[in-house]
Amino acid sequence: FGVGSFVGRSAPGRWATRAQGARPLARGPCSSLPMGLCQTTLCQMEPGVLDEHVSVSSQAACAHSILTSEDDDAGDDGMFSDQDVDALASKQGMSPEKYRALVAAGKMMKSLLRKDGDLLKLNTSVYDTAIVLPQICRSGGNPKSFVHLAIRSFTFLFLNFALQVFVLYMICEEEQVMENYDGQVKLCDFGANVETCPEGANCIGPSGTNFQNAGRMYSFKTWQTRTFIRDSLLLLFPEKKDEIMGSIDPGEYGVENYWVRFVCVFIFMMTIVSDVVSSIGLTKILWHLPPVEKTWVEFEIPTWADKEIVKEFHDCSDLNFVKFKMAGMTRMWKSINCILIIIPKVMIFRMAASAGVFFLMETAGIQNVIVNVTALSFILNLDEMIFSLFSHKAEQHIMTNLEPFDTSVDSLLVDDQSASRGLALLRQDQMRSCLDWHFLPWRLCWVIALSAIFVVEYYWKHCQPNSRGGWVSKDQRVPLWPVYDVWALILPWVNGVQEGDVYWRWAGESA
Repeated sequence: FGVGSFVGRSAPGRWATRAQGARPLARGPCSSLPMGLCQTTLCQMEPGVLDEHVSVSSQAACAHSILTSEDDDAGDDGMFSDQDVDALASKQGMSPEKYRALVAAGKMMKSLLRKDGDLLKLNTSVYDTAIVLPQICRSGGNPKSFVHLAIRSFTFLFLNFALQVFVLYMICEEEQVMENYDGQVKLCDFGANVETCPEGANCIGPSGTNFQNAGRMYSFKTWQTRTFIRDSLLLLFPEKKDEIMGSIDPGEYGVENYWVRFVCVFIFMMTIVSDVVSSIGLTKILWHLPPVEKTWVEFEIPTWADKEIVKEFHDCSDLNFVKFKMAGMTRMWKSINCILIIIPKVMIFRMAASAGVFFLMETAGIQNVIVNVTALSFILNLDEMIFSLFSHKAEQHIMTNLEPFDTSVDSLLVDDQSASRGLALLRQDQMRSCLDWHFLPWRLCWVIALSAIFVVEYYWKHCQPNSRGGWVSKDQRVPLWPVYDVWALILPWVNGVQEGDVYWRWAGESA
């Protein structure tokens, strides 16, 4: 990462020509730097390799020098300065309004449409606060007030972990342990696409009879109660078996709508994929931060006017001149943050995704599955809820005013672009193919992929194919112990239930 990688990414051939002596770099900000240093940094380094002796300011100055020298060269190729818009538009063969619009579009691409992930901003949550507060405390000389805030941030972090894991664990214990004591079978695809019955792939219910139509489909509790009444009558009056079987139809247990579950899984995954994006952002920040101690807080006094005049004019205080920014972090703190924050955060996402998808796939009713997807969404929002309710006003101010961290060197040059360069960027973008992979909505792809992965996991662990090509429940066994193994939330191959005797087995269609 650095200007070297930026140059290598952008146009390695062009920079190499400049490095071979096409013209010396001895103008602009680079004129104050050793010529060999400037050329080595931008022209001779391999992409992604950064000379540790070259400072960031030197890199930015060299990049600025090369770009501005290119603007001078471009005059012969139709590239002009920002002066005299009418003349520039005329030479480009367009109206001044059209020229301004195209230049604006080019500059917008360089700033607003930059690659996703270059500009990383921390959120107002207990995770991000636990990363920032210790560094703010260190930068300020470890005053006791900041030490207390840092300790509070980790206290709320562990409280969040405890609440989220407990709620997810209880959902799994109810769904996979307690409901087995109740005699419930896994829903799988029983009754899916009931409109295709009696010939459809999923038209045979748990008791082995054909659904025939939606009128014989019930929720599990209703189906269980109706079956219990019929079986009780058979025990009391065995001599009237034919009459009871012909008069009492308990129906079947099945899913009311096949597609609503998948849509709700997709919606649920949309609500929690932001947690994945946040974890990736935190990882990128820790990766890109220099592994040295740097100050995360500065007092910036305005240089364009007297401070007191600025305070009076803008109705602000000294606090407005205190700037919070992400700077260096030692490898020790990076390791601590990775072990105590990022890894548990990823594990909780895994737990939430697995438990949530199982919960939704086991919900038979249309209305119930829609209500459940909204109820599940709050679990991964507990961190923001805890932060907003329990955090100190100072923590909220710091996290709200913390400047984003930029991983792109291009940002050093965004505001240093001539109108002609903005127009050149637009023309370059017009040459791109519509099939460019940068245009893919990656977060949508993540949501679709993660939804598919956890739905497949549900079918793999709990369902089996039937003779018609549908999916039915695997053998159901009575739990030996009313406790769910928490490792099953993290590791998909671990069975969370200690199983005993079989209480239900798929026997196919009854006569």
